[in-house]
Amino acid sequence: MIEYTTGNLLDADTDALVNTVNTVGVMGKGIALQFKEQFPENFKRYADACKRKELEPGKLLVTTEHTVSGDKTIINFPTKTEWYRKSSYKYIEAGLVALAELIQRTGIRSMALPPLGCGHGGLDWKKVRPMIEQHLGHLGVRVVVYEPNEAVKAILQKQEQRDAKLTPARAMLLHALFDFERQGERASLFVANKLAFFLQSLGEPLRLKFVAHHYGPYSVQVENVLYHLNGAFLRGLEQKNAKPFEELQLVHDRKAEVERYVETELNAEQRARLQRLTELVHGFRAAYALELLASIAYIRQQEGHMETDLILARMKEWSPRKKAMADPEMVRVAQEHLEEFGQRMAQA
Repeated sequence: MIEYTTGNLLDADTDALVNTVNTVGVMGKGIALQFKEQFPENFKRYADACKRKELEPGKLLVTTEHTVSGDKTIINFPTKTEWYRKSSYKYIEAGLVALAELIQRTGIRSMALPPLGCGHGGLDWKKVRPMIEQHLGHLGVRVVVYEPNEAVKAILQKQEQRDAKLTPARAMLLHALFDFERQGERASLFVANKLAFFLQSLGEPLRLKFVAHHYGPYSVQVENVLYHLNGAFLRGLEQKNAKPFEELQLVHDRKAEVERYVETELNAEQRARLQRLTELVHGFRAAYALELLASIAYIRQQEGHMETDLILARMKEWSPRKKAMADPEMVRVAQEHLEEFGQRMAQA
């Protein structure tokens, strides 16, 4: 018997839970990240199996996790090879064949599974759903299928209650995001990356590695920093899959705590850097302007002082997107802003 529902799969009242995984030992986003955090022993066995090259599409890894509510069977179901690749319908087919055999062999009475391969895997749910019904619908066990549901993030946000310890780097980034919102803009991964890039450029040793990315300088470490604050100081990274411009909801009830930390735990130079950051992005807070300013600053950081025509040339070499947005007048304005800001800092 197959039941369809939506919500948080980890809340399912079934004997077994199906976890969609890749075969390289990474549980970095989506439902797999939730499994990693809630079932650490399962993750350890999964990672070990991947190191030994024992996991492949069509081969399941079954573990038992001891929880406060009793034992839970976890069925790790490969839907990808590499974490960054898309899934394949043949992987789903092979996995469902193995899953049906497992049910018949072990006598599992009930299980919950996600929309296999349809999230980051990129598969079409209209094609995957009939495959599930074909392989599992006749087995006489309770199968609870969690359909794709955009509302699951809102559900997780209501459930997610964490505590997070502030550090200088975390407090500075949060302070910068709160200040950015105070000026009328919204916090996002895009904004956080640009603010962190500028903070580091102003001398704060954040130890972040930035690369030339689609929307300007980007560091994957920024998302990791914010993820550790999620559920305490912000919302929106519950499955670590927010889009670059998707709004992150800052928890304003804890803004005063961040401000106290800044005033009492940061040194005078760190507080001065936060003030300089506000001055640096003044007039460039809109998405286009902020991306342009950060991209030009990144080019200058990599190659030194350059005239505007050379900056334009580097922008056009960066990517087709940068080539399209490299308006000569806007580049000139941003370049002059960086020059004037640098001169003020040198005189301070």
